[in-house]
Formats: sequence, structure tokens, C-alpha cells
Amino acid sequence: MESGTTNEVRVKVRAKTGGSIDLEVLDISAGGCMVDFHGSAARPGERVLATLPGLSALPGELVWAEDGRAGIAFETPLHETVLDRLAQLLAR
Repeated sequence: MESGTTNEVRVKVRAKTGGSIDLEVLDISAGGCMVDFHGSAARPGERVLATLPGLSALPGELVWAEDGRAGIAFETPLHETVLDRLAQLLAR
């Protein structure tokens, strides 16, 4: 990846237990994403709804949280075209 500024992609994460937070996406794959997780009270194992730019809310699970980062696994994988578009935004 080239050095310089990157486009920030954000995901709105709503925990099933209530509350929502806007987080920066650090990495993404068809099955989930890694986010900057500073300041969130959600815990691994918690069910979430993740809303990425241009998409409806995706059900998923917070699977890990460590060192200010967290991983969210989507219940249904992202379509390849959607993944490519989001990955291009992250790579800029």
C-alpha cells in the first residue's frame, strides 16, 4: 500500500443488548471486518448489527477484542462485488 492518507471507511455497530457506536474499519474480508475498538463496551460473543456504507445492517458477532481492535464475523459473507468496492475504499 502506498504511504499517504487513506480513505476512512466506517461501520455503525449496534449491539443486541442496546447502544450503537461508529467505528473505523481497519481491514475487511467477505466473512468479517477488523475495527478500531477504543471506547466500546461490547464484549466478544455479543451479537451485533453492522452497517457498512451503502449496505443494510448485517447480523454478526463480535468474535475478539484486543489492544484497541476487534473482529466482527458476519453471519452471511459479503458479495464479491461489495467486498471489492469496500476494499478499494480502504486501499486509497
